[in-house]
Amino acid sequence: MITKTLIAAAASLLVIGFAGLPAEAQDQKAAEPKGVKVKGLVTSLGGFSATVSTPLFVTGATVELEPGGQTGRQEFRVPTYIYVIEGVLITEYEAGPIGIKGTQYHAAGQSFMDNGGVGWWHNLTNRSDKPVKYLMLHLGYPGRPDPIQKPDKD
Repeated sequence: MITKTLIAAAASLLVIGFAGLPAEAQDQKAAEPKGVKVKGLVTSLGGFSATVSTPLFVTGATVELEPGGQTGRQEFRVPTYIYVIEGVLITEYEAGPIGIKGTQYHAAGQSFMDNGGVGWWHNLTNRSDKPVKYLMLHLGYPGRPDPIQKPDKD
């Protein structure tokens, strides 16, 4: 199961990398097989693009938040990429620069990246009456800790 998840995550990262290339670079790569369509991923700030160093350890999961559900306050300890599959995911950041701190709305087909380990505590919520589904990929290195939960404020 872990092997399948890692292979899927690695394939996703390859697709992300090729989709983010400029048009000239895309034209230079081998032609895509007939019947295959590649669509670049979109963030709330525009096209997705990120740079990482190796060695890279990718872990991930698909997550479903039921109506009214929330993850609780947490901090990603490594860079984390989230792609919304279905519904509207609401992210409430307690800190961060302008454009990060506060409430963000991410609709199906949108994605965002959390730098991880910078003290940006957040809560992912679903305020709708339908489930929200998203893909979450943690980009780290072996031995890096998992996300941590923060106790609720008293």
